[in-house]
Amino acid sequence: MRVQVCIPHYFREHADPGENPNGYGSLRSGARLARSIALSRCITSLLDLQRRPETCLLNMSSCSIDHIANSETPLEVQISLCTDGTNGLQEVLDLYTNSIQVIDLPLDNPRDLPLACRDHLIRNHPEADLLSYLEDDLVIHDKLYFDKQLWFHAYTNHQFSLMPHRYERVDAGSMETLMVDGPLDPSFISKFAQPQTNVAHGQFRDVENVSFDVASNPHSGTFCVSREQAQQLQAAELPRDGFVGPLETAATLTVLHRYPVMKPSLNCWKFLRVEHGHPSFLRYINTLPPGCSIQVRDPLQQDGSHRIGWAGSHESVGLSDQTKSPWHPVPGSMLR
Repeated sequence: MRVQVCIPHYFREHADPGENPNGYGSLRSGARLARSIALSRCITSLLDLQRRPETCLLNMSSCSIDHIANSETPLEVQISLCTDGTNGLQEVLDLYTNSIQVIDLPLDNPRDLPLACRDHLIRNHPEADLLSYLEDDLVIHDKLYFDKQLWFHAYTNHQFSLMPHRYERVDAGSMETLMVDGPLDPSFISKFAQPQTNVAHGQFRDVENVSFDVASNPHSGTFCVSREQAQQLQAAELPRDGFVGPLETAATLTVLHRYPVMKPSLNCWKFLRVEHGHPSFLRYINTLPPGCSIQVRDPLQQDGSHRIGWAGSHESVGLSDQTKSPWHPVPGSMLR
């Protein structure tokens, strides 16, 4: 499998919080060290996902390097970081000179960097099986992250988008993690989609059962499209605005304007997740009131039987109509 990842990278500290009303980490005063660590973790996590044909062993007794064949299917990850050529953490990028490609995209307005990065990804990598846009503070721990994406795309016939759950570590009291992309206001998300829970289920590698929701918050700071989807997007006019700001439009509306966006259901959210490596939301734990206590039941077992496949009928789905309606019923084939 060949995966192309493009990361928009920008960092410029602002002393005046008024210049950063949205609280973006890339503009946060005093955040250079934290941002550097997050960027390094982001890049390293991608490099760790690669699977090469061989493992080497330093043989101390014979003073040689032994070569051991790996049994896993190879996975090649190509990483490109897009910058404006001026504002960035060069000291971090220099550590990965031999592992990444840095692409300078001079822009009149640096706020457009995410959109320019998105355009570069979609239009320049026809050889990749998967194309992934990733914000520069996201960390992927799951070694099968891209395998799961490829599985999802293949068995949904490239008609949908699968987003991970984004989280920040808490590790305080009884709290382990904070899932940061909870439900959006219905009056806002209804402009783009009609959220539904447990609309589909499947079994990854014939072992792990997972169910999926039409996301009540489709944003994750990343997207991953198949080669077939990239070809469809190349032939379309990609959105320049319409979902919060340029950063969110690039990460979310790029796919949301054409494909229904799904996430793993709450009961199996860990199936596909990414860590937000430069936390921005933990402060809300102490400032927002506690909501309801949610007990999650397994939708595959709650009535003693299994839901089969996708909700809706296959005949009513048409990719050419995806931009006309925010949601279409989903094909009736079961994920495997």
